[in-house]
Amino acid sequence: MQRGRIAAVADRKSGGPETTHAVFDHDRVAEGYASARPYLHPEAFSRVASLLERTSPFTRALDVGCGTGLSTVALLALAREAVGVDASTAMLHHAQRTDGVTYAACAAEGLPFTDAAFDLVIACGSIDWVDRERFLPEAARVLRPSGFLVPLDFGDRGRSDEAPALERWYRDVFLTEFPVPTARDPIVTAEEAGRHGFDRPRREDFDLAWPFTAEQYARFLMTESAITAAVEHGHRRAADVAGWLERQLQPVLGGLARRLAFGGYVQVLRKT
Repeated sequence: MQRGRIAAVADRKSGGPETTHAVFDHDRVAEGYASARPYLHPEAFSRVASLLERTSPFTRALDVGCGTGLSTVALLALAREAVGVDASTAMLHHAQRTDGVTYAACAAEGLPFTDAAFDLVIACGSIDWVDRERFLPEAARVLRPSGFLVPLDFGDRGRSDEAPALERWYRDVFLTEFPVPTARDPIVTAEEAGRHGFDRPRREDFDLAWPFTAEQYARFLMTESAITAAVEHGHRRAADVAGWLERQLQPVLGGLARRLAFGGYVQVLRKT
């Protein structure tokens, strides 16, 4: 099972930007992010727009930890121009290209932009992977006065109202075989925000859903950090793990697409 090795990789998550690329900078993972992750970003960003009470688009927005650009493209609903940055060149190689979107390779803690370059900075699923003591001042620096930093994330809850057996399988089988790596609390505290030049954060939690067949859900799970650690650093063969997932999931989900539950949060921090 190589659990000791997986734990070692998981522990490196707290090491900041110097080790983030070791988890995500793999072509297999990047291809999976581009093709197998649910495109829930537009729905999540609608919650952002509601919290911001914004009636007109921002001029320029930055997507920190953009991965393969799903969040960056969706960010065009909030801004006329979106810039995505990521430390993983493999992710950027697979990033979606469209008008109004550009990308750059860099760490979140060293943003290669001038002061006050953006109206909005988004950290979609990336805030718990960065060194916040270094990132938050950088976010404040590149934001214009009264600009917004918006950390947000959403994740698989491992259950479905349309497939009740999934919850037990996810808890008793999947998480036993591939334990979730230990992660930092992603929520920015009021004390952190104030210390780095932001107002007290506002937060909203939300629920979403996405349809998966057994094959599609297996492909999605192959992009999760526990399996990434096992395959890329723990010497498990990707084909073996993918085959095991499909065999496990076929009787759980059957031959139909089932809507699986996802849950998330949005925080809004305004630059003082």
